Amino acid sequence: MPGTARLRIEEVGRRYGDVVALAPTSLDVAAGEFLTLLGPSGSGKTTLLSIVAGLVEPDHGCVQLDGRDITRTAPHARGLGMVFQHYALFPHLSVAENVAFGLQARRLPAAEVAQRTRQALDMVRLASLANRLPREVSGGQQQRVALARALAYQPAVVLMDEPLGALDRHLREEMKAEIARLHRQLGVTVLYVTHDQEEALTLSDRICLMREARIEQLDTPHALYLAPRTRFAAEFLGESNLLEARWEGAALRLAGLGTEVPAGAIAPGTPAFALLRPESIELAPADAAPAGAWRGRVVGCSFLGAWTRWEVLSGETLFAVLQPTRASTRRDAQPQEGAEVALFAPPGALHAVAA
Repeated sequence: MPGTARLRIEEVGRRYGDVVALAPTSLDVAAGEFLTLLGPSGSGKTTLLSIVAGLVEPDHGCVQLDGRDITRTAPHARGLGMVFQHYALFPHLSVAENVAFGLQARRLPAAEVAQRTRQALDMVRLASLANRLPREVSGGQQQRVALARALAYQPAVVLMDEPLGALDRHLREEMKAEIARLHRQLGVTVLYVTHDQEEALTLSDRICLMREARIEQLDTPHALYLAPRTRFAAEFLGESNLLEARWEGAALRLAGLGTEVPAGAIAPGTPAFALLRPESIELAPADAAPAGAWRGRVVGCSFLGAWTRWEVLSGETLFAVLQPTRASTRRDAQPQEGAEVALFAPPGALHAVAA
């Protein structure tokens, strides 16, 4: 089935009049890597994917596939598989005929078309539905058909543009697991576009976070979530407590609380915030506060199912706190609105980010 290839993007950019759709951008995608382009609408991620696919011509720069320049190569001749949010299935063709269509367009022998179609449908576990029309299968199954079609001709790289955007939550979870399984099984190189942070964190080897047509940070999901470099990165991924921090000589401290914040690579005097993820905060009764804890008062409490969320006011600082909901803990035993509590950040929970 599919092979793997290295994708290299060098100083690629695109403008539409005065609008910069993509500033000069360079990016390497290793063979077999699952790299996600993540960001809000207008961040440049779809423009970058479209340039790689050959659907948009860059103003400058080049795209290389295993060292071969494909910048001016026609889309169908690039050897790339493509999966979109809208499945683009032919309604009058069966599931198997939809998968076979691209193979037949490449004028492969009939026996090879049949073999590759069967293999692709087996991969996405749809062999039993081969003779059904698209309208006779579910949305998740239609997206599996689109995935099988993209994989059937053994592309060097698979490009996915918001492939789960049209699915409901249950089907998105199902398809995330399916895409992850296929990537593990095949080792194919994937360039994936989404604005959904959960998809990016779940699926990716690395995430390229984009903002205003530029790369904001390129890192592993773990590093991007726990050690973002900028305020935008900290706020875009997950919920965050961004706390005012002030320099006292060479030390960075939380304003009004005095706690020192590891400055990392931020130079003394550089404006900075301290990031404290809500799930990193521990709550304790006010009369059992551990050393270094801050006292506060609960001003809000929300039950979110698997999590319970509190808002705690400590001095002039409002903290969001997330803790797993435990079935063994009675609701009336949890901190309620108005309760005095202590907040504690374990070692390593505080992280400095550039303002």
